Amino acid sequence: MNNKAWAIMTEEERVALSLSINHSKSTWEAGEILGKAHYKYLEIHARAKKFFEMFNVYFKKTGDLLIPEDSEITWDRREFIECIIEERMGYRETIKRIGKTSEFSHKLAIKRDTQIIEMMEWLRKHPSPAHRDLHDLIKEFDRWNNFRVLPEAIQEPSAFKRRNKTRLMKHLKNLYALDPFLIDYIKSAKFKAKKTGAKLYLPIFISETAKGFDIIEVKDSEQVNQYLSKELKLYLFKTKDDAEDYGHLVENYMCEAKRTCKIGQKFWPRFRVITKKAANYLDVNNIIPRRSNLEQAFRDIDKIKVDKQDRKENLANYDAGENREKESIFWDI
Repeated sequence: MNNKAWAIMTEEERVALSLSINHSKSTWEAGEILGKAHYKYLEIHARAKKFFEMFNVYFKKTGDLLIPEDSEITWDRREFIECIIEERMGYRETIKRIGKTSEFSHKLAIKRDTQIIEMMEWLRKHPSPAHRDLHDLIKEFDRWNNFRVLPEAIQEPSAFKRRNKTRLMKHLKNLYALDPFLIDYIKSAKFKAKKTGAKLYLPIFISETAKGFDIIEVKDSEQVNQYLSKELKLYLFKTKDDAEDYGHLVENYMCEAKRTCKIGQKFWPRFRVITKKAANYLDVNNIIPRRSNLEQAFRDIDKIKVDKQDRKENLANYDAGENREKESIFWDI
């Protein structure tokens, strides 16, 4: 066990790990000991397990160094990384600690966010593998931490589905809030696919249409992809069928007068499965290609849930058909 990795974890995380490993407590028993709701304890335990494994591997590779030796990283960026990871400090507390002489001292949050985004981009593109490893460590830490430390613009999806629903719901609402002038701009020749060129299919939600959405054929070019993915966070699909499936799924859910838990339990796994088919899924969710396998376990679980739902629905439809046949009085025909 790496002592530095253990020290980074909070007291709650260390206790949660100890209760399950050293004392063989069930999740319910451990949750009661910590005084946490069961779902909350499960998050704490999953985070503890992830951080223990992640930091053990990282520090074994770096010789207990969080920031690469002889790195040219500026003092305030170094302080920012050490505060949020080693001391598990919050964003505002970290900014206050660094002080007014830092590049993070801007009064406007958007200016501070820009500095953090530039720092992360600098780490991501650094020629040294050690700096790129640090970039990935910060990204993964942000996904699993009990609060986000990176600006929303570069956040990857949270490791916890419950926390992702807020972000995904915001995404769905934004789909229906696109300005009509912006929609006309997307439909213009600048984006429109040529008959002979490569194309992608973009679902646009327009209430005036019969089914509630249109499918627009757009150019499959880097410029178009970057604008629609990074600026507007809209999904693009390689096939029209996938775009139609996405459109119908979202429209049916958003038009529900009362979205119950049961409806949500059916919708969200299907939504996650269909969005992962999008050609620009990684770009929309700020996931760099070398980290594209980070949600593989969740993908498999969602696919299993959707397949199970489909089997149930097919069986119900089959049984309903059989019942109708039994109720018919064939001998009277």
